[in-house]
Amino acid sequence: MTQHKQLSVLKATGFEYRHQTLVHQLIVGAAFLAYLFDRDDVVWRFVKDSATPHRLERWVFIIAALLIAVGAGICTRARAYPGPNSNTGRETYRIIDHPRYVGEICYAIGFGSLAPLAGFLVLVGGEVLRVFRLVRGIDDRAQTSQQHPLPVPPPLTPPVSEHVSPRWKTAFRQEAAKWGILVTMTVFVITLEDRHAEVLAVASFLIGMLLNAPILSHSTGRDRSS
Repeated sequence: MTQHKQLSVLKATGFEYRHQTLVHQLIVGAAFLAYLFDRDDVVWRFVKDSATPHRLERWVFIIAALLIAVGAGICTRARAYPGPNSNTGRETYRIIDHPRYVGEICYAIGFGSLAPLAGFLVLVGGEVLRVFRLVRGIDDRAQTSQQHPLPVPPPLTPPVSEHVSPRWKTAFRQEAAKWGILVTMTVFVITLEDRHAEVLAVASFLIGMLLNAPILSHSTGRDRSS
């Protein structure tokens, strides 16, 4: 019984599945609240005492921008080509079977470079824990479904082709905030001006929320031709 309770703690709740974006935003918000007591981002904290701090800072942020680009690209493609969340029915919990979550972690590491050290740890640690809980729950459901399959009635019509056109328009809308943060990081790499990053990051967050507002997402979600 104790072991069962411990395993259930490691699996996401129904709320976490239904509100994944909200949980992610709460983690991001908690991470950047660290600026209330620490004004140095994690990169500057470790390079400010070096011989060439700004040059080293720029190279680290270039790597962070690449991680954000990789994460945004993986997440967008995974949303454009929706498919089974897991390729296995085994109790493996391999994150590689869930490409969108691989992208989420890459993005979190890159984005976390803009936060203070405590915020970086909160963001990356929180996202890894969130993703791990989601993967555990998805794989557990897949395993249960494989062990207890539901009876499938005979088809009334000929089977339809499994080919589905990619939903790029919907995918880019859903990941708009990530692409906005990539623009933010690109501008910051060029200028190394905190004010530019702050304004663009807030704008990216607001645009992402606006594009994914329920009334707008329902109206654009009918478009399957993109």
